[in-house]
Amino acid sequence: MSKKSVRRRTSTFGFSTWIRPYRWRFAGVLLLAFGAQAAGLVQPLVTREIFENLEGESSLALPIVVLVVVAVAGLLLNYTGELSSGRLSERAARDLRESSFASILRARIPEIERLNQGDVLARLSADMRLIQQTAIPAMVDLVVVPVAVAGGIVLMFLIDTVLAAVVIGVLAVTSIAQRVLFAQMQDLTESAQRGLGAALGVARSALGGLRTVKASVTEARERARFGEHSGAAFRAGVRFEQRRALTDTTTYAAIDLTFILVLAVGAVRISTGDVSVGDLVAILLFIFIIEEPMESLVGSLSELAAGLGALRRIGELTQISSEDYDTVGRSAGCRHRPGAYERRNSSASVAEPESAEQIGTVRFETVTAAYDQTPVLEEVTMELTPGLTALIGPSGSGKTTTLSLLMRFIDPTLGKITVDGQDITALSVHAHRRRIGLVQQEAPVLGTTIGEAITYGAARANDDAIWQALDTVELTTWLHRQPRGLETPLHDAGTNLSGGQRQRLAIARALVQNRPILLLDEATSQLDPANEERLVERLREHSRNQIVAAITHRPAMAIHADRIAVFTSGRLHATGTHHDLANDPVYRDIATRWNQ
Repeated sequence: MSKKSVRRRTSTFGFSTWIRPYRWRFAGVLLLAFGAQAAGLVQPLVTREIFENLEGESSLALPIVVLVVVAVAGLLLNYTGELSSGRLSERAARDLRESSFASILRARIPEIERLNQGDVLARLSADMRLIQQTAIPAMVDLVVVPVAVAGGIVLMFLIDTVLAAVVIGVLAVTSIAQRVLFAQMQDLTESAQRGLGAALGVARSALGGLRTVKASVTEARERARFGEHSGAAFRAGVRFEQRRALTDTTTYAAIDLTFILVLAVGAVRISTGDVSVGDLVAILLFIFIIEEPMESLVGSLSELAAGLGALRRIGELTQISSEDYDTVGRSAGCRHRPGAYERRNSSASVAEPESAEQIGTVRFETVTAAYDQTPVLEEVTMELTPGLTALIGPSGSGKTTTLSLLMRFIDPTLGKITVDGQDITALSVHAHRRRIGLVQQEAPVLGTTIGEAITYGAARANDDAIWQALDTVELTTWLHRQPRGLETPLHDAGTNLSGGQRQRLAIARALVQNRPILLLDEATSQLDPANEERLVERLREHSRNQIVAAITHRPAMAIHADRIAVFTSGRLHATGTHHDLANDPVYRDIATRWNQ
């Protein structure tokens, strides 16, 4: 998808979409800001009366008291408005942050895999901070300041049309120049944030594989990649600051020029008797009073450019095609939810395991699947029954796609998958996935302690089930040596565990979940052959009434499996036991490479 099409798609998610749930709070903030500006505009009129009465016999006490009251009221309104704006910014940013993360969790796997993870993290952190700090205060200024300036100009017209016309002329020229600069600043903000996101992606990748980086002596390469993206962000940021500095300077020049011209023209008109000293003082005060909001507006325009650019990037996350967990039918796996930024009750998504049901067969019926319209699996027909089925074949032959189809991470383009004769789309996505346990090769550890990692997705598991699973994967002895047992803390992503321990822990988690179908994707690849063979035997004993499908490139899992499915070039080549396939040339070639 091109950058232009992405922008066109996300253009509907802007400030109005984001602020809609808080429109009454925002309206209250606007009213307070209007009140503070109105108090400021009254002060020159009161000051004018004071100057007009200097030579008269009228008392100055009342105008001075009114001036003090108006000034105090303006300060109170300003304080209340700033506080209300800050609270609204915090609330709206929090809700957007949570709903953006919810959108990521609900997104279809192919959609998420297309994204740069560092860029996603940048959107949830740096972009979100920009929105929180800038968007609402800047938008308040954008709405209130022009009205306040217009009000000031109207009041100046009531005093003297010539002097007011001088002010309008200078401000009109300034506003045209600032509008052009504002558009450029918004684009530059997006460029800077994209560069930052790409840099974070490099950092995340390098930190995740830091040992490989050091062992490969490629620190300079990673530093250069990070510097390339960081430099792009820097250059865009510098250009942004250039535009902002130019915008600020333009505003200051406009105010100074306006003051000088009004003073000069006013002096001439006083000499001719067309205006009084009080009139000129009032108009000069109006210039000073609108100077501050004008300067504030310029700063707000640059902040709004940054905030709206960040908001547009966040909008892309909220509009990712997502799964609909509750709908039954083929479309349940692909639903587009534009602008789904409202807060969600996180507890509603917690899936507790149900008591394990018995499943007799899982059947693929002439299933074809594709990624981005490129076929990766073609006309696969096979049946999985209780016991261990090993899926083998070269990389890219369709094994992982088979598991993704069964998990409904993707749906078939042709054919169907049934469980005990029922199409898997007859259930909602959540209901279907609650029947399946999954262990990935990377074995991600989710939780802050060993106990949390084991019971992830099975919070109601009892101690007997936990220790039985630990015994099956041979982690019991190791865990008993830990002073805190199940409360042993885990570092980020389980980095204080070996690869084999993480895989054992992930398998234990799947066993505790006790679901009738278990999918293993290279789940024993980090174990040595002897330990792998023992674990496979234990898994076979544990899963006599469970359907287990295991992707493997190693002999132990295949040789001891109840059946083997051989994949090649996106097709199912053959099925059978190790003995049945002994004379199959494709299987024999794979087995030969195992023994080398």
